[in-house]
Amino acid sequence: MDAQLNKRINLILTMIIITATVTLLLHTTEFSIGLCLLTCTFVAVVLIRDYVLKVNLHQKTGILFLFFQLALALVILVMSEDFFAQVYILVLIGEFTFHHSRNHSILFTIVSYTCCLLSLWIIQQFPPFEEIYYAFPRIIEYFAIFGISFLAKIAFQQKNQLAKDNEQLRVASIELERKAILQERTRISREIHDSVGHTLTSALTGLQTAAHAIGKNHYSLALEMIDRTKQNIHSGLDDVRTSVHLLRENIPDHQFIPELIELIDETKNQTHVEIACEIDSTIPNLSPMIELTLYRALQEGLTNGIRHGSSTYFQFTLTNHSDHIRFKLSDNGKSPLQIVYGFGLNAMKERVEDVGGELSISNKNASSGMTLEITIPLETKTIGRGERIV
Repeated sequence: MDAQLNKRINLILTMIIITATVTLLLHTTEFSIGLCLLTCTFVAVVLIRDYVLKVNLHQKTGILFLFFQLALALVILVMSEDFFAQVYILVLIGEFTFHHSRNHSILFTIVSYTCCLLSLWIIQQFPPFEEIYYAFPRIIEYFAIFGISFLAKIAFQQKNQLAKDNEQLRVASIELERKAILQERTRISREIHDSVGHTLTSALTGLQTAAHAIGKNHYSLALEMIDRTKQNIHSGLDDVRTSVHLLRENIPDHQFIPELIELIDETKNQTHVEIACEIDSTIPNLSPMIELTLYRALQEGLTNGIRHGSSTYFQFTLTNHSDHIRFKLSDNGKSPLQIVYGFGLNAMKERVEDVGGELSISNKNASSGMTLEITIPLETKTIGRGERIV
């Protein structure tokens, strides 16, 4: 319960007790100095408890205060011989119920009613049941106060819990938004890296070929390579724009296998490397994320093989198995002594892991080239597609 609410409840109960005290002293037929002192003591205990000591009623000290006040209220009830004094007891039941568990509150309510009944029985010198039977139905009043207090407690707890849940939801929403922004930035950076890296590698290789052709006076070949490089750069620029504004997996009506074939053909024409390609005819329809992962893996694998390994031959296979799809790209380039994951390979690894797949890169020796393998689990139905051997 928050501090502001606690202060309001204490103020309301204090006003009820003061009003009940004044009314009791005016209403009782047996007014005495002792009764006045007892009622004033009860009010003083409430003020000291709530405004001086600020006792927490959840703790042991608070429970002792409540039982002490109950005993004092029973003495006031006996001395005044007025049922109006029960207001003290009813307030105590409400406070106990609001600050403690249901079972303990029921026990406190029963104890309060029993003590009240015994006090009445004793003060009237143990009369027969027929003379005090009217006091028994008052248990309804006691449990009515218990019920009202318990429902109020539940309402306040639900309000506090709702406030906590709303705060947690707000924090979670901010964190989710932050993660979404980071993920989107990561995706865009991957797209730009893959498309720009492949385009620049192909363009550099094409220009080197053109320069070599010019050196040997093969001007027609040089012009052809320059023209292809220009077209490749334009294509790469369009790819970058697509990556930034739409992202590839959101483009409708694209065809995955033809795009792979087009990427291979463009790479062969631009760089004059040889690429043997075999694609399984039973490759199923894949999700956009898986298609993008495989496309970018092929693009990054070709780029790395040409740029870092000086590869002149690639062998690419994409096969469908009972529960997974397997991607394999091998080259004949130079193998590094140690495989270091840069931005491109890390991006590829993250993409593969995002779709539940596994990636492995191996090199048997320095002269046998690199082999890139990807395995991605499938849960889709198989749909036949055309096969092409290049």
